[in-house]
Amino acid sequence: MIRLRALLLATLLGLAGGPLTLAAHPHAWIDLAITLERDADGRITHMHHSWRFDPTYGQYLDEDAQEHQPGDTPEQRLQAMAREIHANLSEYHWYSHVEAGGEPIAVTPAGAATMAREDRTLSLRFRLALEQPVDPAVTPLHYKVYDPTYFIEILHQQPHGTRILGPGGLAAPGCRVELTQPRPDPAMVARAMALDYGATAEYDLGRHFAEQVRVRCDA
Repeated sequence: MIRLRALLLATLLGLAGGPLTLAAHPHAWIDLAITLERDADGRITHMHHSWRFDPTYGQYLDEDAQEHQPGDTPEQRLQAMAREIHANLSEYHWYSHVEAGGEPIAVTPAGAATMAREDRTLSLRFRLALEQPVDPAVTPLHYKVYDPTYFIEILHQQPHGTRILGPGGLAAPGCRVELTQPRPDPAMVARAMALDYGATAEYDLGRHFAEQVRVRCDA
């Protein structure tokens, strides 16, 4: 059973076997924007996520929030869903895989998650702290963001899917972002295509389809 549907409070309840039942993974899509924050010493200390759900998936999340989440207003119910999703994503490290010098960097939540409706789409935002800050002028930082089950495909928004900001929210000069597109083995593509909506995916299938970002700064 793919875990993301459970953590999203069964927001697609009733779809399996219904009109949106599909074969093959993925079944939903997220446009991703990442903002990396540098401190006064030039170290990357935080990563801010902005997820924009595809219209169909976002609509079902919104409808489920209004029907099942606590709150006196639609906005309160939407924020209740954001908190629940954020809490449950901890099991998956918020889909964030960060490393520097070949060593993984753990992440922890830094503040509350929020949801918003924008141009008929639903967005989720949250901020993570790197447990070991990284100076990208010394060691490049690499990261991937992906759903391990590949139920959802997560791709960076173009052309500015990754930004690097310094203190005060100013653009950090001298930094370069390199995004590498995945090149999955054809056998992995065939395996994903063979998975039905409710099928169990092998854990970490999504890494084969994940974009990789490399960040390096001159100073």
